[in-house]
Amino acid sequence: MKNKCLPLVVILSISLFILPGCWDEVEIEDRAFIAAVAIDLAEDTGDETIIEMTEQIVVPAGLGTSTHPGTGKAYRNITRSGKSIYEINRDISRQESRISNVEHLGLIILSKEFAEQEGMLANILDVFIRQQYMRRGVMVAVTDTKAKDLLSVEVEHMKLPSINIIDMLEKDQTAVTKEPARSGDVQEKLLSKRSYALPLLTILPDHTVEYEGIGVMAEEPSKLVGTLTDGDAKGRHFIIGKSQRGSVIAEVDGELVTFDIILGNSKYTLTNSDKNSLAFTVDIELTVSIREYFGTKNLYKEEVKKEFQNELEKEVKKLTHRALVKIKDEFQVDVLEFDRYLQIHHNKLWTEIKDNWDYGENYFSQSEVTINVKTNVREPGASVKIKAKGE
Repeated sequence: MKNKCLPLVVILSISLFILPGCWDEVEIEDRAFIAAVAIDLAEDTGDETIIEMTEQIVVPAGLGTSTHPGTGKAYRNITRSGKSIYEINRDISRQESRISNVEHLGLIILSKEFAEQEGMLANILDVFIRQQYMRRGVMVAVTDTKAKDLLSVEVEHMKLPSINIIDMLEKDQTAVTKEPARSGDVQEKLLSKRSYALPLLTILPDHTVEYEGIGVMAEEPSKLVGTLTDGDAKGRHFIIGKSQRGSVIAEVDGELVTFDIILGNSKYTLTNSDKNSLAFTVDIELTVSIREYFGTKNLYKEEVKKEFQNELEKEVKKLTHRALVKIKDEFQVDVLEFDRYLQIHHNKLWTEIKDNWDYGENYFSQSEVTINVKTNVREPGASVKIKAKGE
């Protein structure tokens, strides 16, 4: 009987060491949850490239719960400099005496100065993507100021500055940017050797974070080559034609008119497939409503409606032409997604020219692009002002 029980005793003894599921458990108090990372170039480093990285670390006691509001700040920003992102992160972890955790990392902000360094963004992103628990949905943005400064801009309704920026990138609906840039999408662009755009952020005089436009990232050389702001950013948005949002201001007989975009799209057509003289047509269609007008024209008259549509079309053409010249002729970088159009609809041609699309021979910059705009004023407003001042 004793011999029969011996195997069972051995198995039970071994199981005491292999069955516990929490042998590698790390208490939540011992984890440093990183909410955001800001990357700048360190100052006064001569010819040597020194990275300055700031991590926004969550302070759980400051967050509180639904029944017990937190006390004090809900975050702590820690900045360290070095040549390696990995080593900087180790230094911050040692200072915190906690293990860094990137599972809740939601935002990476790069200074314009840093993004202009060739190959730096690709290298940094590769480090983050290699992290075991790193999510591919992390927001990526560039700023024209110190990146770490954005992580100190507080708003009353948000506990963490980074959450406020993420919320703005996800939900803001303007004609400046089409969609947020996520780390997984940026990595895909880098691997497929395609240029791309990043949201450009700034700090306003009232100490709030806001969109300023678009950062244009070239594939070759792999760096920030320029920015599009205000009307130039809107012009790019109209050309791409996806998820149109925002407003456009035009002038009709000396009076400003604000048009709100209800629907919008664009269609690309290849009209000349000779790689040395490629030609495209972009047809833009917008459906708008009139939100602000202080003139005296009767907006319900068909001829007046047509006049407003014509002026709006002229304004959109002006914005798109200016953006096209800057992107195609000055930057010579395709952030208008013509490469995607060719890959899907003219794959044989794309296979032939993809290695020289917006670098090398740069067929993109040599191409001709014609833009057509058609608008429709669907909602002139609930009332109409028909008397001039003094009448």
